[in-house]
Amino acid sequence: MKHLFLKSYLCLLMIMTVSTNVLLGQSLATADSVKATFNFKQAPWYIRSTPFSIYATAGKTSDRVAQNIEIGKTFRVVDVGIAFGRNSLRPDTTLFLEGRVTMDVANYGIFANEMTIGAGKVFDSKGSLMLELSYNIFAQVATNFGVGLTTGYYDFSNDSFDSSKTFYGIVFRYGLQRTDSGGIVGMGRGRRVRTGHGHR
Repeated sequence: MKHLFLKSYLCLLMIMTVSTNVLLGQSLATADSVKATFNFKQAPWYIRSTPFSIYATAGKTSDRVAQNIEIGKTFRVVDVGIAFGRNSLRPDTTLFLEGRVTMDVANYGIFANEMTIGAGKVFDSKGSLMLELSYNIFAQVATNFGVGLTTGYYDFSNDSFDSSKTFYGIVFRYGLQRTDSGGIVGMGRGRRVRTGHGHR
């Protein structure tokens, strides 16, 4: 009876040891994968610009047009950058600075669907908070260059007022292409798309 108990105990101990080693190996592999994905030094730079977007509100054109330019780094399917722009074309227009995260959520051939979330500050007398949620239909039309249509919302708020504006516009991006598996062309083992064009 003692021998049976001892054998059972040893078997259980071996199973626990093997399971622990397997889980530890998986955790290390996951950590290495995350570290490789978010390596800031190796991540390529990109530039994104929205030279024209218009609010879906009543008013003069100069009050309804917004512009911005963004620079940042690409981490596989995610762009992380800082955008600087203005909320109108008036001489006394209000400037803003915004942090943005854009994710490539779907691909088909040279086309991609992107989602952007941003937060920043408007340099007005109240120091208004600015939040963004937008979506892009994007096409990689040339090596390292793409163009797309964008639509979304800007939410502004401070101690005195809040407002929300819907906008539509055009966006350009210059940076390394993506593959259909989300990798960056020329980095890692990403598989190229069959059409010969990367995404973005």
